[in-house]
Amino acid sequence: MRRSVLIIAVVALPVSIAAFVGPAYRNGPTPARSLFLHQDFESGTLSDWDMPHPEDWEIRAEDGLHHLHMVRPRDPGVPRRPLQFARLKNVRVGSFDLRVRVRRTGRSMIVVFNYVDTLHFYYVHLSHDPGTAVAVHNGIFIVNGAPRRRITGELAPPALPDHSWHLVHIVRDVRSGSVKVFMDQQSHPLFSAVDRTFACGQIGLGSFDETGDFAQFQLSSTDVGCSTSQAGKRALPMRNAK
Repeated sequence: MRRSVLIIAVVALPVSIAAFVGPAYRNGPTPARSLFLHQDFESGTLSDWDMPHPEDWEIRAEDGLHHLHMVRPRDPGVPRRPLQFARLKNVRVGSFDLRVRVRRTGRSMIVVFNYVDTLHFYYVHLSHDPGTAVAVHNGIFIVNGAPRRRITGELAPPALPDHSWHLVHIVRDVRSGSVKVFMDQQSHPLFSAVDRTFACGQIGLGSFDETGDFAQFQLSSTDVGCSTSQAGKRALPMRNAK
């Protein structure tokens, strides 16, 4: 079986992700290590992922494409926020480039980033509904010790207009605060904003309260091993870019 491949300092090693967690930052946001990860789920194991309910997840194959499937949704948390997502184990990143194929079963899916803990993180909500129709769908949101709150995307068209596979590309730069979300190799972001509330954390894949699929996960970063203790849990002024 093929394993996920992690590349550290331009060296490719077919080992588990957990074996290469960079050291925490000691003097501010200095990159600890570089990472390039591609996971196609062909190994058949989910050992690289933390799930709140492991029985809710499985790997499936369809037309030769292996993918991570959510078997069932779970209720959101209180304060109201998503809880049902798989987090990449032992890998914390600040700035990053993430690409993953997503297919919804219901109406929406999410990608979590800069996850500090269950009450502090960002997520991208990818929906059939525009924000003008459903105020809490389709955009970039923040959970900061309170119910999730929209940062941007209210006027954007639906990210997942149908039940087909769609490519999601997220580019995060914690130094400028920029986050951009591109769909299906478009040259202009569907959602974009500037926010510096959280500067480090885990990556997660899931849904707010529905189910769906993820495939061909790819993550690169020069900020792997950052410290969430310095990521901040504060609400700073935000400037929406779109």
